Amino acid sequence: MTVEVVVASGKGGTGKTFVSSNLAVYLAEKGVEVVAVDADVEAPDLLLALGGSIGLLWKEIFYGSQVPVINPSKCMKCWSCVSACKFNAINKGEEGPVIDYDACEGLGVCALVCPTGALTLKPRRTGEIYVSETSYGVKVVTGELDLGGRNSGRLVYELKRRGKVLGGDVVVVDAAPGIGCPVISSISGADLLVIVVEPTPQSLKGAKRLVEVAETLNAEWLALVNKYDINKEYSAKVVEAFNGKVVGMLPYDEIAVEAYTSMTPLLVYSPDSSLSKSLREVLSAISDKVGV
Repeated sequence: MTVEVVVASGKGGTGKTFVSSNLAVYLAEKGVEVVAVDADVEAPDLLLALGGSIGLLWKEIFYGSQVPVINPSKCMKCWSCVSACKFNAINKGEEGPVIDYDACEGLGVCALVCPTGALTLKPRRTGEIYVSETSYGVKVVTGELDLGGRNSGRLVYELKRRGKVLGGDVVVVDAAPGIGCPVISSISGADLLVIVVEPTPQSLKGAKRLVEVAETLNAEWLALVNKYDINKEYSAKVVEAFNGKVVGMLPYDEIAVEAYTSMTPLLVYSPDSSLSKSLREVLSAISDKVGV
């Protein structure tokens, strides 16, 4: 059975991808077969954090929504579609309904209410999915939403499904920041959610909202305080807020920035650094939590 670990944060810039990439490498070093999924489909960078691709395994176009198409010969200009569309994506034209595809959400209500079948739905490309190999024995599933693309939550679902199909022992999911649709899709069905928090009010507030999402979805969760020493007093508040659910605390170290800009996981870039040693302790605790 594949174990799914999701790494998320209530805001961007907390170190979520840093933790995800190093967790994947740490497990691979233990001999665990790991598949990493980049679920931040609007700004994917997990593959870069893992050194980039050394080989593209496969790639496909993602058709995540549908759009209406009008057959003018069947249209009786009853304007039922115009009235039914709550997004004002269909307007009256001289020759019949005119569709604004930029405003269309692809829900298909217009086709349902059309009495003559003049409106039909066709699939619309909304992004790409591809799987790459890395130098660290980790396969990475990446999704990229097209500019203006919709249904990011469904794309994340497809990414996770493909990650499990690849047959790894563990799927590490690097979620998008915040609590939006792709994050909810990331957390749904997870065996463990690791919430990365930095010692700032905004980050703590976002992390608490993530906890609410996790508990609503019945997902087990832990918190990890990153860069705790930039504000030790507030870090203590974070630990108090999560009452025994903090798995560890990592100090700020510029070597993490060096590793990230070198496209090399810290555990590989500087394995003997004090930050790497602290990170291994935290990753070991996460690994033990899910039994791998």
